[in-house]
Amino acid sequence: MAAPEAGAVDNRLRRHPVGPTLDGHRAGPSPPQLSCYARRDREGRTDHTRRYRICYRLGLTVKNGLRSAPRGERELFEGGPPLALQTWLGLGRPGKPNFVRRALLVILIGWMPLLVLTIVQWIAQDSGDPRAFLADIAVHTRSLLAAPMLIVAEAVCAPRLNAIAQQFLDAGFVGEPQRPRFDAAVASTRRWLQSPLAGFGVIALAYAVIAGLIPSFPVDQLPAWHRIGDAAILSYSAAGWWHAFVSFPLLLLLLLGWIWRLCLWSRFLWLVSRLDLRLIPAHPDHAAGLIFVGHSLRALSVLALALGTILAGAAANNLLRHAGSFFAHAFIVAGAVGFVVALFSAPLLVFSGLLVREWQRGVFAYGALASDIGAQFEHKWFGPGAPANDDNLAAPDFSATTDLYQVVSNVYAMRFVPVDLTSVTLLIGAMLLPFVPVLPLAMPMGDIINAVKSLLF
Repeated sequence: MAAPEAGAVDNRLRRHPVGPTLDGHRAGPSPPQLSCYARRDREGRTDHTRRYRICYRLGLTVKNGLRSAPRGERELFEGGPPLALQTWLGLGRPGKPNFVRRALLVILIGWMPLLVLTIVQWIAQDSGDPRAFLADIAVHTRSLLAAPMLIVAEAVCAPRLNAIAQQFLDAGFVGEPQRPRFDAAVASTRRWLQSPLAGFGVIALAYAVIAGLIPSFPVDQLPAWHRIGDAAILSYSAAGWWHAFVSFPLLLLLLLGWIWRLCLWSRFLWLVSRLDLRLIPAHPDHAAGLIFVGHSLRALSVLALALGTILAGAAANNLLRHAGSFFAHAFIVAGAVGFVVALFSAPLLVFSGLLVREWQRGVFAYGALASDIGAQFEHKWFGPGAPANDDNLAAPDFSATTDLYQVVSNVYAMRFVPVDLTSVTLLIGAMLLPFVPVLPLAMPMGDIINAVKSLLF
């Protein structure tokens, strides 16, 4: 597409003022690496305070984001429970989440003491065996891998969820009359996410779960490094007590914090779906322009990876202890994957009713237009007295009608849930990836080598 004249672009930019950010702040000066024209002031200096919403309306593109508000003012889904505990420990504060330090501290608190206490008990009391702890794959996947992943997920997922929320403004879906309600949804979401009451509620719920689980697991059925004493009198070892009241509750705190964040994400989308959004039934994404909301599944793939790591560790332990078949766990794994996909996709259902109404409106409006244009086209080119020569296909009516029908086909192909197959595939792949190292445990290495030989020779 040819670049528009500078003067024409200048006039169109004046008609589309720069939109504010999630917090009502206008974007500050942005980097100049843009593929759209920038307006110049009276002194000839380039004014780069152009948001990519302007470029979107001009049919151009933006090469990098234009959000220049301070980080603390742009955060929406960062933080969350157990935010109060982390702030009290000095592990994070607004604008400085310290993801790496917190991930390392989770390992030092949740996993390292288990190893140290098991070794100390083995040396001091000649009981227990560190090899039993080292062979417990489940505890390693939970405390050494999954728990830090849940911290890292905040650095990956939260900014992308923020970008999705901002896109409702950048793409012009929320008009100025609806802006106060959108701002109220943002403010209430941030308030609930950072609520100290929610943080302490998550801590109380985690220990309530622990209090209910401990009596249901007899000591003699726990791994060897969990217990101490002879067959007649068994009790929790120091490592067992630490796991029961520190390591496992820490993992639960992080999981419950993500569940709370997902609940608020669902609530935010529900509040947005009640606005009078400016949707486009003929949008090429086949979701009236809302397919970007479905990209939240890609953002949440790190969380799915952590959940898959926990399940893969439990499956590996079962295979090592009972020498069973991996395919015996296939139904459990498939059920877990289906549950995670349904859980992460459920918030998108709030737009289904809106998309159905837009589809109905588009079918009537665009369908009537297509029928009218089609009737005129057939009458002109195929009716009585229509010209018949080899130059007909070069007439602009043919390409214009084809373009119109392509637009109308987008309306009829609308999906009622704004999610795409690629996002679902990435989510499932992240969930199943931790099970790849588990497969050799179910099939002896000799059998794997023989199977490879049979394929090659």
